[in-house]
Amino acid sequence: MTAEPNARGPLAGITSIRVKLGLLVVASTVAVLVVAAIGRRAGVPTLVSGPVTIAAALGATRWLARGMVTPLQDMTRAASRMAGGQWSERIDVTSADEVGTLARSFNAMAEDLATQDEQRRALIATVSHELRTPLAAQRAVLENLADGVVAPDERTLGTALAQAERLSDLVNDLLDLSRIDGGAGRLALARVDVAQLLTACVAEAELRPRDVRHVVTVTPESLSVTADRARLTQVIVNLLDNADRHSPAGGVVRVDARVDGSDWVLDVRDDGPGIPPEQRHRIFQRFGSTDPTSGGSGLGLAIARWVVEMHGGRIDALDAEAGAHLALRLPRTPVFPSSKPSQAPSVDTPAPRAAAAPAVVAHAATGRHTPSSSPTQESTMSSAVAPTVPTVPSVPSVPPAAPRPDFWGRFWPERHCGPQVAILAAAAGVGIIGAVLLPLMNGVGLAVSLVMALGGSLAFVVGRAWRSPWALAVWALCLVAVSVFTLRAEPGLAVLGLVLATPLFMSAFTKARTIVGLLISGLAWVLAAIRGLPLLGRTLGRLSARRNLWAVLRAGALTVLGVIVFGALFASADAIVGSWAKALVPDWQWSELTLRAFLWTFITGLTLTACYVALNPPVADPDLALTPRPAKHRFEWLVPAGAVLVLFVVFLAAQASALFGGKEHVLRTTGLTYAEYARQGFGQLVVVTLLTTVVLALIRWFASEQTAADRSIKRGVVLTMTALSLLVVGSALHRLWLYQEAYGFTTARITAALAEGWLALVVILVGAAAAGWSWAWAARVALFSASALAVALPLVNLDARVVELNAARYEATGKVDVAYLSQLAPDGSAAIVANFPREMAACALTGTSTSTDDSWTSWNLGRERMARAQAQVGTPTGVCPTAYR
Repeated sequence: MTAEPNARGPLAGITSIRVKLGLLVVASTVAVLVVAAIGRRAGVPTLVSGPVTIAAALGATRWLARGMVTPLQDMTRAASRMAGGQWSERIDVTSADEVGTLARSFNAMAEDLATQDEQRRALIATVSHELRTPLAAQRAVLENLADGVVAPDERTLGTALAQAERLSDLVNDLLDLSRIDGGAGRLALARVDVAQLLTACVAEAELRPRDVRHVVTVTPESLSVTADRARLTQVIVNLLDNADRHSPAGGVVRVDARVDGSDWVLDVRDDGPGIPPEQRHRIFQRFGSTDPTSGGSGLGLAIARWVVEMHGGRIDALDAEAGAHLALRLPRTPVFPSSKPSQAPSVDTPAPRAAAAPAVVAHAATGRHTPSSSPTQESTMSSAVAPTVPTVPSVPSVPPAAPRPDFWGRFWPERHCGPQVAILAAAAGVGIIGAVLLPLMNGVGLAVSLVMALGGSLAFVVGRAWRSPWALAVWALCLVAVSVFTLRAEPGLAVLGLVLATPLFMSAFTKARTIVGLLISGLAWVLAAIRGLPLLGRTLGRLSARRNLWAVLRAGALTVLGVIVFGALFASADAIVGSWAKALVPDWQWSELTLRAFLWTFITGLTLTACYVALNPPVADPDLALTPRPAKHRFEWLVPAGAVLVLFVVFLAAQASALFGGKEHVLRTTGLTYAEYARQGFGQLVVVTLLTTVVLALIRWFASEQTAADRSIKRGVVLTMTALSLLVVGSALHRLWLYQEAYGFTTARITAALAEGWLALVVILVGAAAAGWSWAWAARVALFSASALAVALPLVNLDARVVELNAARYEATGKVDVAYLSQLAPDGSAAIVANFPREMAACALTGTSTSTDDSWTSWNLGRERMARAQAQVGTPTGVCPTAYR
């Protein structure tokens, strides 16, 4: 398993994860303080400096935390693969702390499991091969005997016996392995004459037809030791068999036994090719034979090691001038602890002397230790614990369950995990354009629209959203919204429209349809700053790993440094060069450079987060299982809904009496003027409209639809309430219209009327859903219409429309609020000049300043019209009125 580039972080050398976490907290805090202080001294707006400060803290934390969590994630994935039998998984250790220790332990465990799996496979292959040959030969002999092809003479029966002995030896080896795995061992200790033991073992070895001579030396000749004769014979015979097989024809195998203090040493040397030093640690492991063509099963030396360690000794492969040299060192009188027998030492790891305490078998009557029979007999395998047959671990037939996803993976899977160098470069380019153009502005203008359109278009292209009609409609709405920053001098409503369009814009990528999904889509743009950090890290890692990148950056930095130093010297030395430098090099102060750096980070970050959502959208519409829960009895919902309907009817009856009774009826009944009555209660009616949508949703939730009568009653109540609420909306709009006729038209009052009309649309949508129609598009349509309304008002120049309405009222009543008209400029300036006398227009346009900046980045249609209107009417000649006229 490969780690991501530069996964070994700067804190990799620290050995405590607690210290690392403390350093992360300190580093993020310092980053916040430093970046915030720089932004504050440079006068960077909080809207820009705040996100940049948070990004700096996250960046510092991400940089320092590299490699801390990667091993844990790798171990989770590797454990899942290992559960399916893939033993080759390894973890890149990227730290020296507790996580790194765990990763190293995991690798050791994986290595052991891989070795065991390899041994299991080798065991199957070896046993199959070893059993097949003698069984096939024995079967052939028996078939020939049964068919009468051959006579049952001594030669034929000897062949069958030899094959049976080979099978018996292999079975004995496997049984010994079973005892090793079971950790059970028992020694039948007795006095053993070493010379007699070696003579018997050599005699048994010479029964095999091999051209090898054996030389035995025992010093002293009367050497006797305490040991299990059968087990010791098994070891020596195995060593002689190995030496004979590897010795050349006519070779000599030397067997020397000698005393060394309280131990005795047995050396077995041959004239064969020897054992390479790098292979000596393997020959005592299972199937650890260095020569697969030698004919051995690779089990004998592993069993020999186990027997030697049971006696409290050790066996080693030593250096030799020629051939192989195997040495046994055993205590002359084994001493075992009085504690209970422990498990036998592992065949792969040397154990200290007397680590195990095998049981000692003695005759109860005599108390003397007695040797067991020949190691080739089944009686040598008897023990207090029955041997277990080695079992072959089975590979799962069904793939293991996938690991549980992490916190983000549950609802925000990362579909595109590879580095996105092109997207990063494009976002950085948008940030550069913004950092260059935005500080040149004097008010909102063309540069704002251009930068916002470029950033949004990049996300639109990354998400390939042009394939969805809904996404195209949303993108068209957003383009119109950003164009308002160029067309109108007061884009307040356009900003509101963009805020409302943010969930819609993200839904072009998330495909959200519900209210919860749209809210999650809007929130995803903010959370992408955290979710996208790993992808950003991989992308930066890919960049840093590119050939010659750092060389190019170093060369560029040195070039810039040289140009600055020598250019400054030459410019100060010669006036002509200085004038050229002044014309070419922008005169940027430190604070301006800081502002541009903050702007670049801010704009690049916004663009990158939008692109990340477009590339890897979250699961926006979660399965909340919001199924209706109908009431048990019909009256439980019908009675409250009927009471609300009665109140609607009473209210509308009062409105009808006021409408048809006229001003006299209102004055006689309430004591209020008609204008005061019209103004009263508009806010309450807006709240009534909102609550009506809640009531309709509750009816959808609780009303039963089990029978046709239930469905008819529910639909009738919903339609009636929807119609009555629309009449309430009409009443509220009528009141507001009367009030504006009495006191004048303003943008706030017209906006409130349009908002109430939008609420009527929401009531219709919710009513349709409550009546039984699908409301999959209800949330989208409601939010899209709200955003479109907020964008359309400045686009149609609401200020100019208000000026026209007040001009019509002025012609009818002779009254106008000049002070309010001055607040509508500059977007309504052209309408003021066209609809009011010159003196009044001049008063309305007095005090409104326009930008004198001629930079194209600040070009704005509203401010340009304002400048033309002021130039057309000039300054007022008298005192400007501020009250009604």
